[in-house]
Amino acid sequence: MSEFETYCARQVKNYDYDRFLITLFAPSQAREHLFSLYAFNYEVAKIRQSVSEPMLGEIRLQWWREAIEGIYDGKPRQHEVVLALDKAIDQCNLPKDLFLKIIDGRCADIYDENPKTLEQFEQYLGTTAGNLMDLGAKILGQDDQHILSLAYDMGLVWGLIGTIRAIRYHVSLNKLSLPQDLMDQYGVTKRDVFSLKEDENIKNLIKTLCDAADQHLKQIAADKKYLNKDVRSLFLLSSLSRSYLKSLKKTDYNPYIINEKAGIFARQSRLFFSALLGLL
Repeated sequence: MSEFETYCARQVKNYDYDRFLITLFAPSQAREHLFSLYAFNYEVAKIRQSVSEPMLGEIRLQWWREAIEGIYDGKPRQHEVVLALDKAIDQCNLPKDLFLKIIDGRCADIYDENPKTLEQFEQYLGTTAGNLMDLGAKILGQDDQHILSLAYDMGLVWGLIGTIRAIRYHVSLNKLSLPQDLMDQYGVTKRDVFSLKEDENIKNLIKTLCDAADQHLKQIAADKKYLNKDVRSLFLLSSLSRSYLKSLKKTDYNPYIINEKAGIFARQSRLFFSALLGLL
């Protein structure tokens, strides 16, 4: 079976296409392991949309905790993602605690309370998307703490941009993900966000978050000399991040009218040339 036809590869292609694209540029021996990691992430991230009440979400998260524990106990469950992850964990010596932290971080998804502070929001992004990127770097053979820190920051940026892009979807789930202290600072209420109407205060808040993401991206780019060729594919998310930030800027930071399909060719072209020329 082709590495692009496995269950995990198909799941990532169907539900996490941006990460599927960057994985195409990873060393061939690491691709299926990365696909298994991202498929695991999809499984725990989709729980919020799959359950009707938080208790059911807690039960599913507990299933995944036990599944991870089972892998490390040498008793992997008979599940396509778990079995693929078992191979990645064994061959890449991946630490159990990062998987459990990601699962624990996803508990915030199944409740409708938004983070109280920007710091709490960034902790959530780091625990979920940051730790995921850390594991991705380890799959690519990285153990240098500076590189792992950069990978963590890249994940935080990607999670931040993903939250902005998903605002309309989160509203459909009756969920608010923006930090309350930043909402208070800009005079934004939950009703304002859920109205899905253009609002200057919301746009100013979104611009602040975009500026924060941009600063992280500049720091990652400044440190690109530390990234060897094996791990650079992971940081192609920076190219996609800049593309999404550009799309948001074109809307004057109105998160409700982003037309991502219109920019898909330019975004993928930028990704290709970033990979070709080693740009971040």
